[in-house]
Amino acid sequence: MLACRLYTKDWDIDQRLLPFGPTRPELFPIIQAVVAARADTVDNDPATAAGLFAYIYGTRHMRDVFRRKKYLLHRERNIEAVKHPDRDLRIVYQSVDLAAVESHTPQAISGKGSAAHDIVDLSQGNLFTQEELERLNPITIQPVNTGVWFFCVSVNGDDVRAELSLPAQIRKGNFKQFIERIFLVRGGEWPSIKIAPKPVIEAVEAEPQVTRRK
Repeated sequence: MLACRLYTKDWDIDQRLLPFGPTRPELFPIIQAVVAARADTVDNDPATAAGLFAYIYGTRHMRDVFRRKKYLLHRERNIEAVKHPDRDLRIVYQSVDLAAVESHTPQAISGKGSAAHDIVDLSQGNLFTQEELERLNPITIQPVNTGVWFFCVSVNGDDVRAELSLPAQIRKGNFKQFIERIFLVRGGEWPSIKIAPKPVIEAVEAEPQVTRRK
């Protein structure tokens, strides 16, 4: 099994997120949007509606949060993402079976296609060779601030979890292992998380000015 560095404690998570820009509370609205989108489905919707809505709103709100931090909208081979303006760092939204569990490698619910396989291999292959990955010790791994990261969210009833993670490889249509995993919402935390509303910018009515015609 490949080495993986886990960030599971509050202080460690917050410190690790610094190079990405958004703070953990700033990322919570993305998760909230996914939960709300899945809950918005009705019986008359197609069977795949919950997953489709989660992907659409997860991607939309992820872009909203990261583009406020100057990230760029990025689209390559039908993979929707955001890209850091200065580094080769991309982030993709992903619904998974179970996130933020140390003993479980998150699996993409819809699976991953050849484009994701190639892009991850190309990008992550520039970070470590296969041999280096197998020899890495999670204690000595240096934080990686480039590559293709995935914003993973799992919703299983009231059990909502999320993580921002860097996969090592995609094989047979899914994540094989991860290099780093930053836990954003852990088991049992979601009901107690308070999400600040977006600031409302009040419109100011300007009084019409009448000037004399010369």
